[in-house]
Amino acid sequence: MKKKRNKPAIIITAMLMFAGILLVITGLYGGRIMGLFKKNFDHRNLKPEDDGTYVNTDMLVYFEILDLKDKVMQLSGSLNDENSKFIVLDLSALSSTDKQQYFSKATQSITIRGRIRYLDEKALNEIAESNYRYFEDAMNEYISRKEQEANRKFTEAEKAEMVKWYHEKIMEAVIPYCIEVSSIRAFNWTLFIPAGILVFFLSFVLEVCFVFKLKKRIVLPIVFALMIIIPSVMLFNQIKTMLTIKKAGDGLYTMKNLECTDTQGMLDSGSKSINELISWTFGRHLYGAPNVFVENFNFGCSAFAAQTPDGKHIFGRNFDFPETDTLLIHSHPEGAYESIGIADIGVLGVGKTYPVSPDSPQGRLAMMITPYFIVDGMNEKGLAAGILQLNVDETHQDNGKPDLLVFCAIRAILDRCANVDEALALLDKYDIHSDMRADFHLFVTDRSGRYVVVEWLDGKMVTTEKACCTNSIVAPGSHHDEGAPDKRMETIEKQLGSTRVVTDRKAMEILAMVKSNSMFDTEWSCIYNLDDFSVNICLDGDYGKVYTFSAKDLR
Repeated sequence: MKKKRNKPAIIITAMLMFAGILLVITGLYGGRIMGLFKKNFDHRNLKPEDDGTYVNTDMLVYFEILDLKDKVMQLSGSLNDENSKFIVLDLSALSSTDKQQYFSKATQSITIRGRIRYLDEKALNEIAESNYRYFEDAMNEYISRKEQEANRKFTEAEKAEMVKWYHEKIMEAVIPYCIEVSSIRAFNWTLFIPAGILVFFLSFVLEVCFVFKLKKRIVLPIVFALMIIIPSVMLFNQIKTMLTIKKAGDGLYTMKNLECTDTQGMLDSGSKSINELISWTFGRHLYGAPNVFVENFNFGCSAFAAQTPDGKHIFGRNFDFPETDTLLIHSHPEGAYESIGIADIGVLGVGKTYPVSPDSPQGRLAMMITPYFIVDGMNEKGLAAGILQLNVDETHQDNGKPDLLVFCAIRAILDRCANVDEALALLDKYDIHSDMRADFHLFVTDRSGRYVVVEWLDGKMVTTEKACCTNSIVAPGSHHDEGAPDKRMETIEKQLGSTRVVTDRKAMEILAMVKSNSMFDTEWSCIYNLDDFSVNICLDGDYGKVYTFSAKDLR
C-alpha cells in the first residue's frame, strides 16, 4: 500500500519556514520598527522653558564623536529626514557598561531616559569648538580644493571668511540642547537572526522528509552531522585563528594569523580602495560572502628611527585615531618572514565604540581578516614599516604596472622583504593607489640603521632619507610640507638629537610629547626593537602602563 504524504505536517513545516524568515527580518529591522512606537521627544518643538524636563524616548543610535569627555552628538530624527538635527548627549552618569552598550548599538534603536538641558553660550561654544576640530581636516581639504579651482592661493582674510562660513554650515545641524542621559535600555534583536536561520533550516529538512516520505530518524542525524562537519572543514583555519584571539588589556587583543596568508593573492587582487580590498578578502577567505563593511577612516601619526645606547635599532610610532581597539597580530605563513603587526579593528566596525563587540563571534570573525590591514609592524629580519596619512589629494599612478593599494604595502613588505632596499624594489613594481580622499606615505627602516620615507608625488615614487615623519610631505621640492605640518617633526628631531641615540624609555617619552591633541586620540604608541624582535606598546596615551611582547610570546 502506497504511503500518503502527511499534508498537515507539510503545511505546518512550511509555516515554520516562513516563521524562520520572519525571525531573521525581525533581527535585522525589529529595533527600527519598535522605535517608531515610542516618540515622545521632538527636537523641532523644544523651547528654552523645556530646560529640566525629562524625556523617555527611542532613538536610532547614530552619533558623531566629540573630543569632550562623555559627550557625543546624537542624531534626532530619521536618517532620511532633511529636518533631522544633532542633539548633544551627556553620558557621564552612565556606567562604563551602559556607555559601551550605547556605542555598540550603532544604527539600532535604544530607549533613552534623561533630562533636557538648554546649552548656554559657553557650553554651546565648547561643543562648536570640538565640532570644528573634528572637521578640521575636511575644512582644510575644502579650502585647498577651492584654491585649486581658483588656480591661486587665498589670502589669510579670504581663508578666515571661508572658515567662518564652513563653521556656520557645520553648526546648522546642531540644536542648542543637551540630554543628560540617566539610563538606557536596549533589546538585542540580533539574536533573532541565528534563531530564525535555525528554525528555517530545521523546518526545511522536515519539509523535505514529509514531501518525499523520508525516514526522519535516518535523515535528521545525517543532516545534523553535516551541519557540524561541513562548516568545520570549510572554516578550519578561520576557526583556529578566531580561537587564538586573546584579550591582553583594556582595548588590546592579540591574535595568531593562521588563515589570511595569501599575500600574493592580495598583491594580484588589483584593489584600489579599502572596500575593494575588504571585498577581495571576503571573497578569498569567507567563500564569496558580500562585504558588509563600508568604513572610511582618517588618522594622524608620527614615526621615527633611533638607536639605543647598547646599539640596538628601534622604530617608534604613534597611531592617532578616534577611539578604537587595537589588535597585535603574529604572522608566519609558509615561505614568508615571521612578523608582528598592529591593526586598528575599528576600520571593520569592531570595537567598544563600534557596532560590533570584539568579544562577540561576529567581532572575532572580522578580526580574523585584519592581517591584510596592519598599519605598522616589523619582521624577523629587523625590517619595520608604518603608514601615515597625508592630507593631500589621492595618489593614482598610471605607469602600466600592476595596481596596488598603498594599504597592502605593509603586509607585503613584512612578508617579502629583508631590508629597506628590498622594500623599495617591491614598491617600485606597482602602480600605487591611495583612498579616502587622501594620500599616504610610508616610513621604512631596518636594523642596519637605514631609514627612508616613501612618497608618491606627481605620479612618481620619491624616497627621502629622513629619520622621522608625521603627516606632511618630507621630500624637498614644490610639495615639501604639504599636508598637515605642525611642531611634531621639530619636537622629534630636537629630542633625538644628531646622534639619534635614546633609551627605550626616552623613545616612549618622545612619542608622549607628540601625541595627538586634536579630534584624534593617540590610540597606541609603540616601540619596535628591530634586533630583539619585540615591541613595547602603550594605549590611549597611558604611558604609565607599557605592554611588552616578543615574537616568542605571540607564537
